[in-house]
Amino acid sequence: MRISELFDELDERELNELLDLPEPEAPAISTRAIRRRVNQTLDADPAERRVHMKQAYKKGICAALVAACLLTGAFAAAAKLNLLRDWLDEDSIGELVVNTDRQSIETDDLRLTLEESLSDETTTYIAYSVTALSDKGIALLNSEDTASSDEFRAPLVEIHTDGSTRVTNRGNHTSGHTTLEILTHRTDQKLYSCYVYGKGSVYLTLQGTEEHLAVPQTPNAQSVDIVFDLFNNVPLPNGTTGTFYSLRLTSLGFAWDARAWDADERVQSFDLRYMFAFLMEDGSIRTMGQLMSHSTPSRDGWAEVLDLRTVKAVILNDTAYFLDGSDPRPYPLPDELGVIRLAPSPIFTLPTEDGGTAVLPGYPARALLEPFGGTVEYDAATKTAVLTHGDYTCTVTVGSPVVQYGDGQSLTSPVPTIAEIVDGTLYLFPFGFDRTLGIYDCGVDYKYEDALMDPLGIEAVYYTV
Repeated sequence: MRISELFDELDERELNELLDLPEPEAPAISTRAIRRRVNQTLDADPAERRVHMKQAYKKGICAALVAACLLTGAFAAAAKLNLLRDWLDEDSIGELVVNTDRQSIETDDLRLTLEESLSDETTTYIAYSVTALSDKGIALLNSEDTASSDEFRAPLVEIHTDGSTRVTNRGNHTSGHTTLEILTHRTDQKLYSCYVYGKGSVYLTLQGTEEHLAVPQTPNAQSVDIVFDLFNNVPLPNGTTGTFYSLRLTSLGFAWDARAWDADERVQSFDLRYMFAFLMEDGSIRTMGQLMSHSTPSRDGWAEVLDLRTVKAVILNDTAYFLDGSDPRPYPLPDELGVIRLAPSPIFTLPTEDGGTAVLPGYPARALLEPFGGTVEYDAATKTAVLTHGDYTCTVTVGSPVVQYGDGQSLTSPVPTIAEIVDGTLYLFPFGFDRTLGIYDCGVDYKYEDALMDPLGIEAVYYTV
C-alpha cells in the first residue's frame, strides 16, 4: 500500500499532533485508507477492538509513516510554500525560487528557524518558527499569549529591515510588515508567516542572542525602474494635485515616490497608487486595483507574481512610460478605467446606545457603477436590484441587509439595510464592493477635521477597479 493512501480518516487534531505540519491537508495525501488499514490490523485480533488500543495502533502506524516520509523526503513537494499559503498561491510563483533551506540560531532556551522565504527588492515573504528548548523556553513562548494589552514586553523575534526600495527618495515612503501565527497545536513551538513591504533587505533576530538570520533574495526575480518628469503635477480626483517621481516594479511588488502636496492627512486620505495603470504586451490595460493584492491593508504586493515581460508600459496622467526605456508618449485611458469621486447622502438612521440616532450614508448605485461600465437593473415590484460590473453580479433588496453574489454566496451587513430608495434614486450602503463588484475604496475626504469618526462628515469616496 502507498504511503499517500494511509492518511485519510484521522481528524485534524490527530494529524497535527502526529505530523506537526503547518498544512495538514497537504496535497497528494489521502487519509481515507488509513482507517481501513488500521481496522484490518485490529480485526485480525478481536481483543484489540477496544478504543484505546485502536488509537494506539493508529498513532503508532502514523508515527512510523511520518518518520519514513521525513527520512525519504516524501513530503518535500507537498510542503513547498505551504507555510506561506496566507500570502501566495504556489501555482503563481512561476520561475521564482522559494528558499526552503532552513537556517537557525538559538539560545539555551529557544531556537529561531527560518523555514521558508521568497524575497526580492521590494517585497519579502517569510515563514519562521520559534521552538522551546527548555521549560524556561516554553514559559517564554506562553508569556507572549498572556501579556496584557498595556504591558510592554520585548518580542522574542524581531523583523529588521535595511535600505529603501525607492528610486528617487523624494516623496513620502511607506514600509512595514504584517505577521500571522500559524496554528500548530504545540506548546513547545510557534509558527509564523510574515509579509514585509517597502524595504530592500530583511533579517530576523532572536531575543538573547546577537546573531541574526538574513533572508536571501530570490533568484530570477525581475525589476525595472520608471522615473517620471520632475515637475509632473498630476490632477487628483479631489481637485488637488500630486507629484510623482518614480515607480519601481518587481516580480513580487512595487515601491513608488509621490507626494500629494495639498493633502492634509487629518481631513483627506487618497492613495496615490491608484493613479497608475499598466499597458500589457497583449494590448490590454490593467489598473493597479486589478493587479494588487487586497488581502491586507497597505500591502504593496501583487495578487500573484508578476512577470514583467508581460508589462509594456506604466500609464500615469494619460501618458505611457515604457519599461524598455522608450520615450514617453500620450496614452489616454478610457473613462471606465479611471478613478471616480462620489458624494454620499444620508439614507437611514440607527438608534444609538445613549438613546439618540446615527445617520449612515449611502452612495448612488448608478453613479458608482456606470462610470466603470456597470449596470443597475431595478425591479420596483420586488424592490430588488441586480448590479453588474464586468464578471461580477450581485443582488440587493431595499430594506434587507443581505447581498447575494457569486455562485450562491451571500453576505449580511451589520446595518438593517444596504439599499434604500431616496427621491427615486437607489442608494447603496458600502457593503463590500470589493468582493461583490470588484470595486475598491482608495480614499476619502472629510468635510471638517472633527468628522473623522462621523459618517456624515464624509465628503467623497473614491473607487477604482
